[in-house]
Amino acid sequence: MQENILKIKKDQIKIFTYIINNEQVSSLIKEKNIDSKNFLETILVPLFNTFIKFLENGKDIKLKFLLNNTLQKDELFLLLRTFKNSIFLDTKNRKMTDYLFTRRVDEIFDIFYLYLFKKSQKIQIVKDDDEISYLLNILDQNLAILYLSKDGKINDATISFREMFSANKKKIKFKKIEELIVHKSENDNFFERLETENNFYIDEIEVSKCDKTIFWAKIYVEKREKDIILIFKDISYKKSLENQKKVFLEQSKMAAMGELISMIAHQWRQPLQTVSILAQKLILTKATDGYVDNNFLEKTVNDINLQLNYMSETIDDFRNFFKPESRKIISKPSKIINKAITFLHYVLTINNIDFKLEIIKDYEINIIENNLIQVIINIVKNAIDILLERKIKSKQIIIRCDFNENYVIIEIEDNAGGIEEKSLDKVFDSYYTTKNNSKGTGLGLYMSKIIIEEHSLGKLSVKNSSNGALFRIELPVE
Repeated sequence: MQENILKIKKDQIKIFTYIINNEQVSSLIKEKNIDSKNFLETILVPLFNTFIKFLENGKDIKLKFLLNNTLQKDELFLLLRTFKNSIFLDTKNRKMTDYLFTRRVDEIFDIFYLYLFKKSQKIQIVKDDDEISYLLNILDQNLAILYLSKDGKINDATISFREMFSANKKKIKFKKIEELIVHKSENDNFFERLETENNFYIDEIEVSKCDKTIFWAKIYVEKREKDIILIFKDISYKKSLENQKKVFLEQSKMAAMGELISMIAHQWRQPLQTVSILAQKLILTKATDGYVDNNFLEKTVNDINLQLNYMSETIDDFRNFFKPESRKIISKPSKIINKAITFLHYVLTINNIDFKLEIIKDYEINIIENNLIQVIINIVKNAIDILLERKIKSKQIIIRCDFNENYVIIEIEDNAGGIEEKSLDKVFDSYYTTKNNSKGTGLGLYMSKIIIEEHSLGKLSVKNSSNGALFRIELPVE
């Protein structure tokens, strides 16, 4: 989140340019004969600064500035909508795909809209009834609002609400709020909260349209003197994205499980051969000498136990890796890296890959350990595959660990020659792979990016170095 805020601040002028170049905003400035410098200083800059304050803490922020200008409320709605779209355009161009940041931006603009809505409701009809009607019509078209009586009966709804719920333009089929809410438990919870709270958000709830289609919505609820208003926002696309990511995560785990089971087989192959040789040695010694010396027998048994203990520890390591883990722990990256490399040690050894770990600075971080282990395994395993595919003679993988005042930095570099330019921007896309179907699914790096950027609030990037691909993991220092 903090990194995104810094980027938005840096792109302030770019965002202003997006807004001013918008056709509707440009026409508005000309029609109102507003000086561009004045528009920037009295409207855009205060709006931007307030938006940043909300992002950073969201406390004790005044919104009166929204009304201290020459713009009408319908024009302010247009400006806010354009401002929000410009923020998302900037984040898209920067490939900032942080779901928590996007959600926070949505919430902030909901607050702006609600503020204007409340102010509009308090306007007294003094001179021109038509002007008030026009203003309320603008609200009607921009906010999906449902008006309820105190007992939950539906009194009225805006045009935007009717469109969202596929209702008739003049009449809503629903009579009570219970008919909209899909699950009875959520309906009961809604009325319980109404008894104890005046204003509250329902972050996500399943609701039913007039045609019985079910979708996900976010609801702002405000209890007023004579009635209750509900402002709806369709969040189906976010839920769909979350579900899609869950599917990807499960597929990624299954792929990782297959690879890790293969690694167990590799890890066990050598100790099993050693145990077999030691057992045969006992039999041969007995056959040739007629007896087995006690010292020799004790040493052989100890050697066998040593190999079996190693195999047992390997199973424990893998079993711990597959445990569902959501609790963060304080750990040093070097320790986590070494655990990840333990899983890959045999594969690195049998393929004659020179592995180096360079610890420049080692700073403790608060993290879900297995998540970072999975990411490191994914990246190193990719490096191993490409080194073998390209038949590099002196194969090498280097992992470096360092930190600055804000981030712990882990770099993973190979000497396989790098990633093709046309693929560099796509390596983190879902199902994108440069391997053939038998070797890759394209999920490993995609899930790695989600784990680092959404679950760990860090950043995962890649570029080509003079030797090969260089992956960079940045994790916030808390």
